[in-house]
Formats: sequence, C-alpha cells, structure tokens
Amino acid sequence: MFVVLRTVKPANGFFKKKRQKKNFELCEPVSFSTENGLPFFILDVLEDKSGINWSLTEEKCGRYVSRIVAPRSITLPDNRRLKRFVPGISNGIFIFNTALDIIKKAKIAPEAVSITVIDRNASINAEIHRLLPFASAVRVVTSRPDRYSPVCERIYNEFGASIVIRPAYEPCDKKDIVICCDGATSQSMQNAAVFSFRRGIYGKIRFYCSGTELSEKHREIIPDSIDSADFASALTELCGSTEYKSSTFSQTKINCNVCGDASAEKCLCCYIYGKGQNQ
Repeated sequence: MFVVLRTVKPANGFFKKKRQKKNFELCEPVSFSTENGLPFFILDVLEDKSGINWSLTEEKCGRYVSRIVAPRSITLPDNRRLKRFVPGISNGIFIFNTALDIIKKAKIAPEAVSITVIDRNASINAEIHRLLPFASAVRVVTSRPDRYSPVCERIYNEFGASIVIRPAYEPCDKKDIVICCDGATSQSMQNAAVFSFRRGIYGKIRFYCSGTELSEKHREIIPDSIDSADFASALTELCGSTEYKSSTFSQTKINCNVCGDASAEKCLCCYIYGKGQNQ
C-alpha cells in the first residue's frame, strides 16, 4: 500500500484561498481498490507560494509515510520521515517487455543476432524463455547464477536450448541486443543495441524507454504530473497487483541518426542489417 500525492494549486481570491486551505487541513487520504491486490491512497495537498505543508502531509500519510508516489518535479524534504517510492524490479520487467515487443515487430532473422540480458538480481529469470525464438544465442549477466540454474535446466529439458550465464558483459561476434533490466550500461556495450530505462552513453544504438499506459480508471484519478511508470511500479510492488505485469514502456527515444526513421523496430533493423538492407 502507498500514498499518491496529488498537488492542487491555490484558488483565486482571499476568502476562497482561506476556505480552501481549511478544507485541505481537514481532508484525509482516500482509499482506492485494485483489481487483485491491496488498495492504495490518494492525498490531495495544497501547493501554494510557501510550498507544501510537509508536517501536515507526513501526519496524514501515517503508516505509509515511507511509501510516497509524488511528482518528480517536487523535492521531498530530507529531514522528515517522508520517503519517495523508487521502483525496484518493475522497471526491469517493463524494459524486458518493451525490448521483446520491439524485437518481435522487427522480425529479425534469429541467426543474425544474439540477445544479452543484464539481470544482476535475477528479477526476470522466469521470463527469459520468451527470448528463445528470437536469437541464435541468449546470454544472461547476473550476480545470482543460483537463481538461474533451475530455469536453465527447465529450458534445456523443455526446449533443448542452453542459456549462457556470465558474471559480466562481454562483446560477441554477432550483432548483440542488450536488455538492461537494472538500467546500467557499460563501455563494453559500445557496439551493441542497448535497451535501458536510464539515459546512457554506451551503445551503438540506444533505446531509452520511459512511461507506461495507465488504464482508463487510473487515468481519471492519477494526474499527469505523476510519472505513470512510478505509479504502475508502486501498484505492482507495494500492492501486489498484477494489473501492469505485462506492461511495456510507452515512450522510446532512439539515438539512431543513420536511417532517420522514428520507428524503433526499423531502427533496430537498421542496426542489424544496415541502412536500406532487408532481412
């Protein structure tokens, strides 16, 4: 469970402002149910010229004071118990789903490419088999090979395929698609196509992904100032809801300046085959 801070600007007029301020002092967080998990709360907070009353906000958030989803433009005070929720495994799941979706749309010949997944905490080990039809080799960089051992065994028994486990990223001879489930990139990826939810400087072609599509019921109550991926991640990690388990990032920025195409899948083909070449 968590609290979304929904900021409201002050009304116009002296008496309207005074009445509004009083109403905000009396209001409490409102509970909203999820499809298959715990509920979450929304607390409206007044953001006037003196800022937000953090003492009152902290008091109203109660036991969920360390689980706050707030606009990224707002800086929470360091000297209070209020803590912003920082997505953990959810961003890794979203970037994995996004990369897989783009790879599928690109229709790349599997023998032309390898796929490397950076998953140091083994957070998406149960999903790794979904990559098998799309590459000649699937590699995983992880600090938890113990969590991948049973998965690799099952994949070998069911599909006759082997997953290569490595402690660190190593370039390969083929064109390599790297999916950074923990967001981190490295200089050794300079010739690869890199998918990440963090802006990076490494990768011959980089796909920076962010945001996610919220359901209609959530779009009605969650303001645009709240990062949609932050909210979807909180719902997944703090409420145990699976509503966004299969979600992808909704925005992808690409540094490709060769083909001049805004389509992520066509830019990926440009990286694999070169400009103007077909599969």
